[in-house]
Amino acid sequence: MHYRYHSAIPERMVVLSLLPPPNSYEPRAPFGYGVLIVTRRWRGEAAFSSHAHGYGAGYDPQRMRDDIRKLFTPETKALIHVPAPPHAPKYVTKHVRFPAEYLDYVPRSGLVANIHARIPRDQLVDAAGIGGLEVYGSNPSPLQRIARIGTEAQAAWIFWMFASCSPRMRRELLASHAAWRAVERARKSLAVAA
Repeated sequence: MHYRYHSAIPERMVVLSLLPPPNSYEPRAPFGYGVLIVTRRWRGEAAFSSHAHGYGAGYDPQRMRDDIRKLFTPETKALIHVPAPPHAPKYVTKHVRFPAEYLDYVPRSGLVANIHARIPRDQLVDAAGIGGLEVYGSNPSPLQRIARIGTEAQAAWIFWMFASCSPRMRRELLASHAAWRAVERARKSLAVAA
């Protein structure tokens, strides 16, 4: 992915990482999605929320479509992440067509163009490390991937941000993201203690 720097992030961005359900001729397997919603506030600050959901093998995929559709508004810009094939050279991943089954889960509303990101695994791991996140190991099972799919969406956003935003904006957005993650960790630890 190669982007030029933008002066501002979109008003509202949904970063979507999908593990689509298997095709009808494939064995049943779990599927799911992870989402990071980034809402621009002021001067390089943003508000964040995260959602992740897994569905059991054989579950009706329409439920996932409906759940994802609820996250979008007409002014939403989507960053749709698809893992690149393992060990694929950059020139191969750059020219591989985007899977049509992924597009079936993204609502077509509003006039804002979506970004399709096929991110090589090593670059996703690097982006996760920058954000203090941990993503799955190489060649994960569907259950292993679902367990970290929300984190995968956050790492895809960090990758996009480094490709699209100026250094100053990156610092500000990373600081906002780190603060949000610290609040989320504190909230979870309080919930466990209660």
